[in-house]
Amino acid sequence: MRRFRFFFLAFFLVLHLFIGLEEGWSRNRLHPFTMENGLRVILSENRNAPVVALQVWVKVGSADETDEEAGMCHFIEHMIFKGTGKRKVGEMAKEVESLGGSINAYTSYDQTVYHITIASRYADVALDILADAVQHSTFDPVELEKEREVVLEEIRMGEDSPSRKLIRQTMATVFQSHPYRRPVIGYEKTVRAVTRDRMVSFFKKWYTPERIVLVAAGDMDLERMENQVRASFREFKRDQGSFPERAKEPEQNEPRSRISLGDFKETYFQMAIPIVSYVHEDTPGLDTLAQILGGGETSRLVQKVKLEKGLVHTISASAYTPKDPGALIIDATLPSENLEKAVTEILREIHRLVGEGVTAEELYRVRVNIESDFIYNRQTVQGQARNIGYYEVATGDIDFGRKYLQRVALLQSEDIQRIGEKHLLPSRWSFSVLGPAGKAEILSRVPFGTLVQKAGLPVVSAEKQVHSPVFRKVLGNGIRLIVKENRGLPIASLQVSFLGGVRYEEEALNGINQFMAVMITKGTEKQGAVELAKKVERMAGALDGFSGFNSFGLTFTFLSQHFDEALSLLSEVILSPSFDPDEMERRRGPILAAIRRQEDDPARTAFRLFRRVLYEKHPYRMDSIGTLDSLRAITQKEMKEYYRKIAVPQNMIFTVVGDVDANQVALAVQREFGTMEPKPFSSPEIPGEPPLTGIRKQEVYKEKEQAHFVLGFLGTTLQHQDRYALEVLDAALSGMGGRLFYELRDKESLAYALAFINNTNLDPGYICVYMGTHPDKLAQAIAGVLRELKKVKEEGLSGEEVERAKKYLIGNFEIGLQTNGAQAGQISADELYGLGYDHYGRYADEIRKVSKEEVHRVAKKYFTLDAYTLAIVRPPEAKKE
Repeated sequence: MRRFRFFFLAFFLVLHLFIGLEEGWSRNRLHPFTMENGLRVILSENRNAPVVALQVWVKVGSADETDEEAGMCHFIEHMIFKGTGKRKVGEMAKEVESLGGSINAYTSYDQTVYHITIASRYADVALDILADAVQHSTFDPVELEKEREVVLEEIRMGEDSPSRKLIRQTMATVFQSHPYRRPVIGYEKTVRAVTRDRMVSFFKKWYTPERIVLVAAGDMDLERMENQVRASFREFKRDQGSFPERAKEPEQNEPRSRISLGDFKETYFQMAIPIVSYVHEDTPGLDTLAQILGGGETSRLVQKVKLEKGLVHTISASAYTPKDPGALIIDATLPSENLEKAVTEILREIHRLVGEGVTAEELYRVRVNIESDFIYNRQTVQGQARNIGYYEVATGDIDFGRKYLQRVALLQSEDIQRIGEKHLLPSRWSFSVLGPAGKAEILSRVPFGTLVQKAGLPVVSAEKQVHSPVFRKVLGNGIRLIVKENRGLPIASLQVSFLGGVRYEEEALNGINQFMAVMITKGTEKQGAVELAKKVERMAGALDGFSGFNSFGLTFTFLSQHFDEALSLLSEVILSPSFDPDEMERRRGPILAAIRRQEDDPARTAFRLFRRVLYEKHPYRMDSIGTLDSLRAITQKEMKEYYRKIAVPQNMIFTVVGDVDANQVALAVQREFGTMEPKPFSSPEIPGEPPLTGIRKQEVYKEKEQAHFVLGFLGTTLQHQDRYALEVLDAALSGMGGRLFYELRDKESLAYALAFINNTNLDPGYICVYMGTHPDKLAQAIAGVLRELKKVKEEGLSGEEVERAKKYLIGNFEIGLQTNGAQAGQISADELYGLGYDHYGRYADEIRKVSKEEVHRVAKKYFTLDAYTLAIVRPPEAKKE
């Protein structure tokens, strides 16, 4: 009877949330129409922020390619912004970034999407660029050859990523006939075989108006935008050609497995089973089933297989439901020796879920989290456009989201059991493993088929934004409270920040802040980790610790109707964390595994090596996650002592942004935290880092496809005025429209991955260039970076480059502050680091004041080309005497 009553209470709460969500949707004016040529257009007016997102959704993806064409859609995606009749190579990205916007694209199995997010006053420019690219791309032969090398580098980079290799292997195991078996990016052989004629032919066949959906969401006048769209696409001609059907996947009759070995420190594992497409009636149930199995801290697999049994370091489950039937995938990392036991326990949990059903509480938590995701995704205009575009392209119904939520709200335990029995057939599981070469014998002995049968699974036959004023108050004990009201959506975000992080660590306790950030939400003196997680999920919330180089703290985002309950829970977490020893041991293992996994990522290895070589004395030389030795040694006593030192009122910033009343928040925070005892706080003595006096170079050799390097210098601090000119320099040199991208990637095809980074910290940070390149091009790539930096140091930047970079920084800053959580984080950090809680409001003016001459001055000051640090990670065969 109690469970029956809980279900109906949960149902009505979810229904209330759904009604609120529907009311929120109605605040946006939606205007869909179809042009005479077949182009589908959906406009969504939303005046919450002065930002517009424009997205072109093309109904073609890698699954529409033949085997010989594999990678064509992704290659076209790379080429689409590479010049038209009226815009040269690089001009599109440069034009967008000069106005503060962002431009990019992505390819999936079923769609290719081109998108621009920009200040609404420049929406007409963004529309013109997208219309120009889709209708008039030239596919210049010279640029095609350059971009081919970039795509090949991207393929090689994927070979160095265990997670990418694993999902490719898994999809190729689950799908034997359907084109989902091929990677979206294609293969080296097929990319090399692409000719301009074949690319143009493919483009003309698929990129036709009746196969394209244009979505615009944000701050716009609907009538004016419609007229602009019609004018931009009126010459776009319809094509009545036919399109081939995709190959069907035959029924799988027995379990499959595939094991690949390599230079891995960890074992990476996935098990997958074919399921249905996005529009199938069982999809809401499968999504719910996957979430209950492995969707978060309170899920069954995390609780049983990870925390109780300690068999895995990470585990999750998700239902991938694209246009055609997809797969339910369980993903884990673990020691090789645990694989057989882990598979056994996973299968047992699946059997128990299908056989016994799920609890009303589990259903409620998942419903609220699924529905809250819909709300959170609508915080940004790009998120709104993405949802609209996907619903229209994948389902043909922009109302699909609401209908999906209705079906989720009606699910009961019996539905989950029925769907599990129908789809989780033992003969249909596929097992995919990447493991260390030294563990080949252990991994090869795992009897996957036998384990499936032994598990006893059920068998069945086959307007402009008005910035709210910010309220600031210092409580009597020293806590600085900052509140900003934002009533646009029923969401509240809290952030509590303390000075801390790597900057306060010693070698012996390296990683303690990161470990503490994990542990802070894993239990209090009154309740354990599971109880906490359940309460958070009931609020449709996310409570997380964070730690970096300069700070430690917590973030808590939730539906605002739960404010009082959330604040009370946060108070308990901050004032009485348990740092339980047993829980510490359960969490220590996955962190140790994450440290080992870093060795499998050559880019991260290069950055860690760079910091160790650049900083000889300062704590910034250490990694935030710590080392194997330091993590193993941290005790409960040390963690409690360290926490008591930094978690004091004088070192505490409490920030609230969202659907709240500032006065009520002040009273509530005073009630919960006003009794917190004031204690003296002082920063530890931190050694300064002397300037570089020469070139420091260090190399590490790894069996990888690419060479990676980081070349850089000491930088400046957050409070130094040079930071603004350096940020402008960063924006001018980085990004798709930046000088380094154009010179080293577009013109010389030296890399797929390339970045200029200005890392500003409380103490001097660093400025660097990162590149992943072919080992044979390593020397040329390093020389190219030094050449371009020297050119900037000697000549400076053009006035156009500086203005473009300033507009990009300001626009990107505005776009990045759309969510309550982002605003809370920015305000909190600015206050904590001595810039003032209102710094975010002054940032744009500081950037506007930067002159071309100042940018040249900081380039000459910081680009010390006779004294820099170079860290290289490359394969042994690239070693030269």
